[in-house]
Amino acid sequence: MLSVALLSTSLNLSAQDSETSQEQTGTICFIRSTGFAGSASAFKTFIDEEFVCKLNNKKYSFHEVSVGLHSCSVQFGGKKSKEKAEKFEVDVKPGEITYVQLVFETGVLINNVYCEEVTENTAKNKMEGLKEDTKCL
Repeated sequence: MLSVALLSTSLNLSAQDSETSQEQTGTICFIRSTGFAGSASAFKTFIDEEFVCKLNNKKYSFHEVSVGLHSCSVQFGGKKSKEKAEKFEVDVKPGEITYVQLVFETGVLINNVYCEEVTENTAKNKMEGLKEDTKCL
């Protein structure tokens, strides 16, 4: 009888640990569907100035992070977040996904790439027909 009670207590603690773990982390999802312009180059994505993924066109990637404010950025080359790369701050909530779209703008003299937070509904619509990048080289 004692072993059944210990097993039950152990299972309850494991479930609580799992819930606590989910409450302390959230997810950032980068989405890239930039169309034809710039599609030949992979974009390097960063969270808190740390390289997390090289994302090609028509791909998305998930990254588990701690809850709270995080700085996201994107650039064309290199694996170090450049100071001139436009930083975008997101507030990650416990157990939730924050969707960040990579935006590519072409201009006469300059091309610009930056991050923009989108709603879950917008993200899911954009992610249709895209593939998850699980390797993130």
